Amino acid sequence: MQHQTLAGISRITNGVMLLAAATAGFSLIAAVAGLPAQMPSAPPLGEVAILLLRALASAVGACGFAILFNSSSRALWAIAGFAAIGNELRLALHDAGVSLTFAAFIGALTVGLLASQVRRRLHESRIALTVPGIIMMLPGRDAFQAVVSFCQGDALAGLRSAVFGGFVVGALAAGLVAAHFVTERDWLVEP
Repeated sequence: MQHQTLAGISRITNGVMLLAAATAGFSLIAAVAGLPAQMPSAPPLGEVAILLLRALASAVGACGFAILFNSSSRALWAIAGFAAIGNELRLALHDAGVSLTFAAFIGALTVGLLASQVRRRLHESRIALTVPGIIMMLPGRDAFQAVVSFCQGDALAGLRSAVFGGFVVGALAAGLVAAHFVTERDWLVEP
């Protein structure tokens, strides 16, 4: 966004390759383990239980990725909170009928704004707080469905899932960039 096109393209390519590698690895394990191509429906739970379980899963997953970033223990708690709030907001918006792409944008924007508020106190970089916070919002189901559809010879369904997943990833990136624009006014001005 700051006229660094080559760096942006290389980072997008790296992200796409990582998502493709993770999807291929999961697909291989699913094939070996004999997992079904469609996810089974969730057991009936109360609304509060669903909210708490989704928030807990988001927080634990984000903490796992934060550990990979060598985040401090103080930052782990913040990242867990960012992920729980941002992802729960994204899922609640989607449950209310908002498109997943816009919901992902709002979730990432929320994580970015929260991280901007505490990053100086935690002595952590913005990226070390935001990336683990939004990693749980990546469209893994769509990437997996794209691989399954391509393997079954249904190129149109595979392409549909891949493009939709790409839109969600783009919305996540746009949400973080928007948060950066809002909180770092000097970032908008060229040196």
